[in-house]
Amino acid sequence: MSRRCCCRRLAALLLAALAWVPGAAPACPALCTCYVSPPTVSCQASNLSAVPAGLPPGARRLFLQNNVIAALRAGAFGPSTVTLWLYSNNISSIQPGTFRHLPALEELDLGDNPHLRALAPDTFHGLRRLQALHLYRCRLASLPSAIFRGLHSLQYLYLQENGLLYLQDDLFADLANLSHLFLHGNRVRALSEGVFRGLASLDRLLLHANRLAAVHRRAFRGLARLTILYLFNNSLAALPGDPLAALPALQFLRLNANPWACDCRARPLWAWFRRTRVSSSPVLCASPPQLGAGGHGAVPPVTRPAGALVPQSHHRGHGDRGSRPAPRPPHGPGGRRRGAPHGCPPGRGACWERGRSSKGCWERGPGSKGCWERGPGPGPGSRACWERGPGSRACWEWWHQGSKGCWERGLGSRGCWEQRPS
Repeated sequence: MSRRCCCRRLAALLLAALAWVPGAAPACPALCTCYVSPPTVSCQASNLSAVPAGLPPGARRLFLQNNVIAALRAGAFGPSTVTLWLYSNNISSIQPGTFRHLPALEELDLGDNPHLRALAPDTFHGLRRLQALHLYRCRLASLPSAIFRGLHSLQYLYLQENGLLYLQDDLFADLANLSHLFLHGNRVRALSEGVFRGLASLDRLLLHANRLAAVHRRAFRGLARLTILYLFNNSLAALPGDPLAALPALQFLRLNANPWACDCRARPLWAWFRRTRVSSSPVLCASPPQLGAGGHGAVPPVTRPAGALVPQSHHRGHGDRGSRPAPRPPHGPGGRRRGAPHGCPPGRGACWERGRSSKGCWERGPGSKGCWERGPGPGPGSRACWERGPGSRACWEWWHQGSKGCWERGLGSRGCWEQRPS
């Protein structure tokens, strides 16, 4: 190849490169800065009210954040775009098809656009390579059921601080590769059975600072890889049906700042904590309230309303729960408190029911527990059982004419008795 040919070729390459040098108009729009490698157009914080015309078609990164852009139109962005930042603008509408012909797009940031209050169902259709979608602080009260359809490559979805009122079943069904889902700071009140269906790869789920009062017992089914779950600062009083049992990989859990009811509705949650070693925040009891000596003699089903449902040692991932004296059963006349269940969650504390028949259960430290029932009259029906440590247990029944029972203490030491008046 001749020297002249080489010089011409070099000159052509230099001219192509100059097209990306700042100020080399018309390739770089006014108020923007362009870079060669990777091909980048930066128009941030330029007080732009619209996407500038004449964006280089080969640009891979477009930075348009911190402007006052109000609308997005189809054809504004080139097919080579990989990264598109549009956060902190005044976007209120997105024309159908705006992102349809961006097959290379991997990151789209539309966050912090407080005038963006609704999205068309097909807004993101066709973005098969999209990996990160930012929609935080956009005041979206709801999302179309098909909004995330076809986004099979999506890994990060930011929906926090929008004002979402509900999440419908199968909303995320196509997001098999999603690993991070941020939903905190919304107004969601309930999680249905199929809300997280399809999220087989989810690692982190943030749901704190919502208004959650109900979680379906199968809401977390299928989240076998979830390691972080935040549910703090909601309105949860209980988690019925042990929904956390579907999370075998869970490592970090935050449940604080909820009005937990430490009556028998807490049994599934307490049992789950006893068989797992998850790092958790303190879970304090908010109800039932302690009643004074007045009232009608009703006794709260759990006498630890201000205590911790999860013992302090469990917050550090250890198993030593210590012990606390169990409260004595109720005395004196009275009736059953409406809604007060009998039986109590495992752990430390007691539950009982009063009325014509008085019954209850108690537990005091590991291995020390019991239940009793006291019949309404002098006839048969008053009975009790207790267990204290391995191999030490007893049951008995008594009435006005006598008593009988059986006991066992250690290996090989057991017996029964019956006592009747002479």
